[in-house]
Amino acid sequence: MKINRYLQYITPKRYRRLSHVASLRSRYFTFVFENFFDIHNISAGLRSIEAFGFQDVHIVEGVNQLSVNKDITRGAHQWLTLHRYQTVEECFRALRKEGYRILVAEPDPSQPPLHKMEFNQPAAFIFGQELYGISETAKREADGIFRIPIAGFVESFNVSVTVALTAYTARIYAESSLKECQWKLSPAQYQELLMTWVLQQPIVRKIIRKEGEDE
Repeated sequence: MKINRYLQYITPKRYRRLSHVASLRSRYFTFVFENFFDIHNISAGLRSIEAFGFQDVHIVEGVNQLSVNKDITRGAHQWLTLHRYQTVEECFRALRKEGYRILVAEPDPSQPPLHKMEFNQPAAFIFGQELYGISETAKREADGIFRIPIAGFVESFNVSVTVALTAYTARIYAESSLKECQWKLSPAQYQELLMTWVLQQPIVRKIIRKEGEDE
């Protein structure tokens, strides 16, 4: 479907905004939620990932079905590409097929801190369930572990905070240590994402529905 015919219904300001945000999107780093059950953590995590310009979130929901709180995400989830899986193994196969190195988030002080790690290939960051953490399967099948350093008495961050800090650190790394051609979307990916966003604009969706009714 060509988007040019629908651009007349979007203000130039809105289209510039869509184009600008799409130009800053990245798939070099991606994020995995393993069986999150707290809707607030899911929603806050999605909002942080979107805010720092990462496009994909992979959801393992074999135990807990994904749901979001729109008041918390502030609509952030509609700009993301969500991939759903029933098992960790299924998720990891898909990530490895795309060339991702898989790293699990753990508070273990013996593990390397994220901000000191090098990323010569795309990486997927895995975050575990709020109560029990990362599953043994994910730990066993992952390529490595990282931690977010803690300087206080607490032993760990809330998982949504860990997601936000990871996304921020990953964004800083991408912009400071990688070439733009590495971390930004390819021209084809950019055009595809922009088309998706244009087509999901309320006015455009309304027109498409009307066209379907008139056929």
